[in-house]
Amino acid sequence: MNVTTILNETITSVKGAQFAGIVGTDGLGVAMAYHPATAELDLDIELAELELAELASRATAAAARIGAGFVRDLVIETDVLLMLAIQIMPGYYGVLGVLSEMANLGKARFALQAMVERLRTEL
Repeated sequence: MNVTTILNETITSVKGAQFAGIVGTDGLGVAMAYHPATAELDLDIELAELELAELASRATAAAARIGAGFVRDLVIETDVLLMLAIQIMPGYYGVLGVLSEMANLGKARFALQAMVERLRTEL
C-alpha cells in the first residue's frame, strides 16, 4: 500500500478531518493529503503543513535542551482546528488536522496512531 492511500484512508476515517500527512523536522513536508472540502475553508492548509513541521522541530529541540528525550506527540487545539502530530521516526511526524467543532481528541489520536503504525511499515 502506498503512503497517499494511507493518508487518504485516515482522512476518510475521521469525522471532520481536513488533512493528514508526513512532515520532517527540517521544515519540509514529505507527503500530504487533503479533504476535498478543505478548499472551501478560509484556511491556508498548505501553510499549516510547514508550521507543523516547524513546531515539531522546535519542540524536539526544546526537549533535547532540557534533557526530556524525544517528542513523541504534539496536540494543538485552536478555535478552528485540532492539529496532532505523532513521531514516525526521529525527524519525521505523522500529522492530522480535524475541524475543532467536529473533533474528538481520543478518536483523532487513535486514528493518527494507526496511520503512523501503517506508515512505519511502509517506510
